[in-house]
Amino acid sequence: MNPLHPRRQHRVSHLLASLLVSALPLLAIIPTLIWQEKQDLRRQAEQQVTQAQIQLDEILDQAQQASRAILPLAGAPCADAEQELRRQATIVPFVRSTALLRDDAIYCTSLSGLIPNPKPYNTPFVAGTLRLLPGNRTTPDVPVLHFRLRGEHGDALSAVDGRYLQLALQDASDEGPVYLIVGTRWLGPHKTGDGQPPHPTQIQAQRHSTRYPYSVSTGYALPAGHWVLWQHHAALLLVVAALSLLAGGTLYRLLGRPASPTEELLRALDNEEFEGFLQPIVRPRQAGWQGAEVLMRWRHPREGLIRPDLFIPRAEESGMIVPMTRSMMNRLLRQLAALRLPDGFHLGLNISRAHLDDPRFYCDCEAWQRALAGCGATLTLELTEREIITITPKVEALFRQLHALGITIALDDFGTGHSSLVYLQQLAVDGLKIDQSFVAGIGSDGLSAHIVDSVAELAAKLGLETVAEGVETAEQFDYLCQLGVGWLQGYYIAKPMPLDAFIRRLRAGDTWNGYGTLSF
Repeated sequence: MNPLHPRRQHRVSHLLASLLVSALPLLAIIPTLIWQEKQDLRRQAEQQVTQAQIQLDEILDQAQQASRAILPLAGAPCADAEQELRRQATIVPFVRSTALLRDDAIYCTSLSGLIPNPKPYNTPFVAGTLRLLPGNRTTPDVPVLHFRLRGEHGDALSAVDGRYLQLALQDASDEGPVYLIVGTRWLGPHKTGDGQPPHPTQIQAQRHSTRYPYSVSTGYALPAGHWVLWQHHAALLLVVAALSLLAGGTLYRLLGRPASPTEELLRALDNEEFEGFLQPIVRPRQAGWQGAEVLMRWRHPREGLIRPDLFIPRAEESGMIVPMTRSMMNRLLRQLAALRLPDGFHLGLNISRAHLDDPRFYCDCEAWQRALAGCGATLTLELTEREIITITPKVEALFRQLHALGITIALDDFGTGHSSLVYLQQLAVDGLKIDQSFVAGIGSDGLSAHIVDSVAELAAKLGLETVAEGVETAEQFDYLCQLGVGWLQGYYIAKPMPLDAFIRRLRAGDTWNGYGTLSF
């Protein structure tokens, strides 16, 4: 047999060397990835139960607050206590109803007032304080958690709507559901039951509250090693396996990048490539556009329009979102100044933590509000929750100053961010914006509809305006109208459009007829 040509031998040896280089990293990282996956699951489980316990403690703090407020009335005639019971059920978040007990029997409630023939309850309280029920006579399919405080002449009881608890559990859940356990009964994000929660036990985490007699738990099943690697690390494994063959191309792409992301944003800012698109907002039963949200778009000279999710997070992290917003708004308002907008028209603008920290932000808002006043509109700031916002005296003072200018403030994506309820308690806000993920579930996802109902009810109790975004169907539009949501926004009404198109349609009267499919 003739020996291989030396050059061919050289190519074969290079190929074998490349394959060996590709195989060695795989053999080295596979055991590490499997071990790391187990550790990640354990850490994730601990994080989930910790997050759930924090949120549940906050909810029970509210129930305890309501019970303490009505405890002095325990034993008093129902006629004397009924008004305060209803007041606490109305003003305290998460509390659905309140009641007074005497001799272990409820004799007065915020829902029905006096109970003529009270009977002692059958289900005991865990540690004399909590009991979890799958439902009650009023809402048999909605779980309820009772919080009781004992007094000298009787007991005080606050009922927490189980949907709030399930929302907190769902928010804490990732790949594995988190369960609330009270005695022998458990509550999950979507169901309730008795005995042990139905989660796997191979990797499990459980946390007991130090303040209330309940615990939270979660668990993960441990999949086969090869499935874990392929499902969670397929891209990494493929990159490592092909590293020797793709090194040259990877290096070429890295060296061919013209600039860092931040430098590219600076270049675009200097060239005024960030422009404001407007998405109209309407009010039920009213014709015409009653407002609009300003949405930032990047018109790149080579790539065309770039999606916001590809550059907004980077802009917020680097702090560049502030000058980008300032440049976009100043140019947009110069064009809007020539218009006469409908009375009561409000222009919404997303702001983040970086805006609140910027010393020029108040002056910017003052100038924008003055410019909008010339065309009959007002500014609405929509506070996004992608980043945690520390509420300081400086931030509270800024919000008061903005209100003094006539600017309204709303919480954007309500219920999906970090601290919506904390913001409601500590900041002077005027409205809530129902996140499109909840609106999208109307008609198909019962839990989403319940969440929308709860947010609308909460806003009504607090005297806040509500805006629903992401309205894409007539069914969603009609449901939100019947629910009493004050403002509606989404593709069903109009898509975001460049300012020129917005002005053209506004002048032509090509806007909105005021109705969905319902006849009002």
